[in-house]
Amino acid sequence: MSLTNDGQRLLVKAEQILSVHREFIEEAASIKGRVSGKLHIGAGGNASTEILSQLLIRLSEHFPEVEVVVHQYGTSIDIQKGIRDARLDAGFYSEVGETDATFMAIEVSRFGIFLAAPVGLVPISQSLDWSELEKLPWICPTSSTCCGRAAERLFQEHGIQPKQIISIDNESVTQTLVAGGAGIGLLHASSAKDTLSDGEVELLCEVQSTVRVLFAHLSSRNRDPLLKAVSSLLCR
Repeated sequence: MSLTNDGQRLLVKAEQILSVHREFIEEAASIKGRVSGKLHIGAGGNASTEILSQLLIRLSEHFPEVEVVVHQYGTSIDIQKGIRDARLDAGFYSEVGETDATFMAIEVSRFGIFLAAPVGLVPISQSLDWSELEKLPWICPTSSTCCGRAAERLFQEHGIQPKQIISIDNESVTQTLVAGGAGIGLLHASSAKDTLSDGEVELLCEVQSTVRVLFAHLSSRNRDPLLKAVSSLLCR
């Protein structure tokens, strides 16, 4: 058996129709599995800057149709409030005590906190004289931040209350002020070690060995495709 001339023409058209059909099915499957939309992410402080930058690069590579809007917030508590109020879809923040069951959180990094002083301001010895440190200006943020809470615990532990506290929520400014001789202050480990190696400060003690940096969103949104996409990139 063989096709007639008319059959040959119909066969070509049939193959074209089948080819278009296959392309349609493949495109439909692609669209169905594609993640797109706008994501509002909160961030604050230096601890999450590098992680956020890496996330944005990975999102552009793997999920180019996701639009990210980054909102800068002053404290971890502000970011948590933004997530609860639905102003943010998710956010990066330093842990604030126990993780709230309202949130689904992923640890993305961690850091330590050191007490730093200008070179030559405080005699370096095995035991610090906290009564003398109490007389110096302290540069630290409010108690709603990780360094602020660490400072409060330090004051309680050693029974001191500095008479002059310069409240700064920007770590780079704190670093500059300590190096410039304005007082003693709390720095994240990376900043503390950088300024130490540059000979700008001396480290008096480690205040807290581990502070976790978290990426969190509401637990009720566990199945949200956008948040699942972001979480998958952070877990790699």
